[in-house]
Amino acid sequence: MIKTSLLTLGLLTASVLSAASGNLEIYWIDAEGGAATLIVAPTGESVLVDTANRRDDDRDANRILAATKAAGLSKIDILVTTHYHGDHIGAMPALAKLIPIEHYMDHGPSVELDRPRVAALYKAYEDLSAGKRTMLKAGDKIPLGALDITVVQSAG
Repeated sequence: MIKTSLLTLGLLTASVLSAASGNLEIYWIDAEGGAATLIVAPTGESVLVDTANRRDDDRDANRILAATKAAGLSKIDILVTTHYHGDHIGAMPALAKLIPIEHYMDHGPSVELDRPRVAALYKAYEDLSAGKRTMLKAGDKIPLGALDITVVQSAG
C-alpha cells in the first residue's frame, strides 16, 4: 500500500475547490495485478476506485479493509467501478461483507454480458448496489468534501 498526496487516476481527476484542514490521502492498494485506490478527503469522506481481484482467501478485500482502517474509516462513502472485469471488481462482494459501502457509481450496464465471468460479476454488482447506485457520464462531478472529482470518460 502506498500513501501519497498526488492524484492521477486515468479516468478521474480531482481539484481542490476550497482550502480545508488536514491532508488529501490516497492509498494505492497492492492487488498484485488488480486495481484498487482509496481516496480520503481532509473531511474524512472516502472514495474507493475499484476493488481488485476475487480470491478464495479474500486477499484483496482484506488489503482494502486494512487501508480503510489505516485511514480511520468505518465505511466507504462511494465505490467507483471503472469497469466490470475481475481485476477491478472481483473483490467487491467480499469487501461489502467486511465494511459498509454507502453508494456505488459506475458507467452503466456492461457491454460485455456475453462473457460469462463479466456477466456474473455485473449481476453481483447490480444486486449489491440496488437502490444505492448512480450511473456516471463524462463531465459528471463526484463531490468529496472540499474536492470535486470530475469524470473525464465513461462507458468506455
